Amino acid sequence: MADTAALPPDSSTTALDGIGPKASERLAAAGIATLADLVMFFPRRHDEVAELAAPTDAMLGQLVRLQGRVFQSKLAWLPGRRSIVNVQFESEEGEPFRVSFFNQPYLAKSYTVGMERVVEGLLDKTGSSYVVKNPRVVASDRAATGPILVRYREVPGVSESRLRGWIAQAIERVDLSQLLDVSLPAGLGEFAQPSQDMIRAMHAPKDADEHERARATFALVEAVGLFRELERTRRTRSHVRGPVVEIGAEHDARMRGVLPFEWTADQRHAVEVLRRSLQGPAPCGFLLHGDVGTGKTAVALDAALATIEAGHQVAFLAPTELLAEQHFASISAMLDGSGVQCELLIGSLRAAEQAAVREAVAAGEAPFVIGTHALISESTSFASLGLVVIDEQHRFGVEQRMQLVRKGQAPHVLVMTATPIPRTLTLTLFGDLDSLALRARPRGRPMPRAVFVERDEWPRVLSAIERHVRRGGQAYVVCPKIGEDGEKGGAVRVAEDLAKRFSCRLVHGRQPTDERREATAAFRDRECDVLVGTTVLEVGVDVPAATLMVVVSPERFGISTLHQLRGRVGRGAKRGVCVLVGTANARTAALCATDDGFRLAEEDLRLRGAGELLGQRQSGLADFRALDPIADLELLQRARDAVRDAP
Repeated sequence: MADTAALPPDSSTTALDGIGPKASERLAAAGIATLADLVMFFPRRHDEVAELAAPTDAMLGQLVRLQGRVFQSKLAWLPGRRSIVNVQFESEEGEPFRVSFFNQPYLAKSYTVGMERVVEGLLDKTGSSYVVKNPRVVASDRAATGPILVRYREVPGVSESRLRGWIAQAIERVDLSQLLDVSLPAGLGEFAQPSQDMIRAMHAPKDADEHERARATFALVEAVGLFRELERTRRTRSHVRGPVVEIGAEHDARMRGVLPFEWTADQRHAVEVLRRSLQGPAPCGFLLHGDVGTGKTAVALDAALATIEAGHQVAFLAPTELLAEQHFASISAMLDGSGVQCELLIGSLRAAEQAAVREAVAAGEAPFVIGTHALISESTSFASLGLVVIDEQHRFGVEQRMQLVRKGQAPHVLVMTATPIPRTLTLTLFGDLDSLALRARPRGRPMPRAVFVERDEWPRVLSAIERHVRRGGQAYVVCPKIGEDGEKGGAVRVAEDLAKRFSCRLVHGRQPTDERREATAAFRDRECDVLVGTTVLEVGVDVPAATLMVVVSPERFGISTLHQLRGRVGRGAKRGVCVLVGTANARTAALCATDDGFRLAEEDLRLRGAGELLGQRQSGLADFRALDPIADLELLQRARDAVRDAP
């Protein structure tokens, strides 16, 4: 190296040898802008690897690392213009082994006879020949060492071997002590303070135990930082006076006139907790999450009416116009005769209509307004916002939630989601909110069962639709794409095919609002038997006569979406059925195995990971370097309790 002087952690990555402007841009796109970011770019997982002088039968099926010299490289063409490059190596002890690369013909010239390389991969055997599968081939001076092979998140445009080299260089060049200014709260005394050796152990551990000890320490540091921020939010809210919502004696009688059913035990508990909290003095914040059909909207309506009775306004934010319209229709119907006027504010309203609603809201003449992002608009203001209700929170960013909250003087907040949230994500995403869960469905409303059907058994599905329609039911058919160009499996083409046999309508996100509204109204009013659409049908269409949900290509949907779709049917007197038509995978198997939304949420988190499940805009979960929100539940709870107990 030209310069071995210690570098400040906030130095640009271009301060290292081998990182030019283009490489620096690629690193920055992955969140690595400084040398500190590079040093703290921890691996996502680690594998045990055996370093061998020669392949042996005893290590078959194991991850191995072999030093080898190339003695042959051959390109062969396969049918269909496919190719295979076979590279023969000789190990240190003279035992040959082979690696193969498919459809990368240019690699044939990259491996010249006599070249020395380190090969990592799974050791296998074909006949009497050793083969290294899923090979990773690197130059000897860039190869990892030791019995643990760490794996980093992919950085587009940067090979893992180059990334490893830059991280190793940064660890040697940076003053690591400046990265360790961390204070842990009391109650976590058995955890060691992070050290420079732990940073090294994250990237080049001597063994698995050393790596896990270091990872747990840095995960704890991240968890403490997270909960300190959340606790600041909680304590700030506790020192602010919120709207006082006294619950009058007439409130229960009013609710009995509004709701056509009795509370479940879960609903009753949630209602009682909310009523106590609405009386202040501090503004309350709750996450109300529950399975499909457990009655979250009814619980929210109880809090909303109590807030309105106390002289304040309620803003109800929905993620889509379809869902906002559905809430508006159902809540308006329930409030009919109650004396409470409900308004709708969505972007597709005519300018004059929007202006009239905004004027009424600003003057305090509209006590209850339901809408989409139009509620967040700068041109929308409230006279006395007392309660903010946000439906399907996972479709909004945290900042969008706060934009609406800031339109009032510390209003109460109720966040709802029909996607049950695993405990780890409840802690990390909504740690500033108290949690209420609804698990029980109203009596006589069991969750529809899910069945899987192979794609080539589509005639069976048509027979099922015909059977449900003949018995007085209706059917949804949901497709992953609109298919306006007529592609197979698209909603447009499926609707055209089904229209030959059934009274059928089509709904998708690119339709004009009036056309979409008219189609859903026709289905709700029994003017057609089948409604075909995309996932705009996931939420917002509530038709008691619908008994069959058909999901085309379910392998293209996540578990939570499939579970939401299943919950759209069986809302009347008859139990519904959800038919999944396509290619089986772990998600379809999970849906057919259980109808418990909380269990499915945990499985979804396990299969997909936290960042993908709820999205980076939600939480910054993808920013965690060592913390695993899936596996570190106990550590998260310890960190939260320690932070809350701290002065």
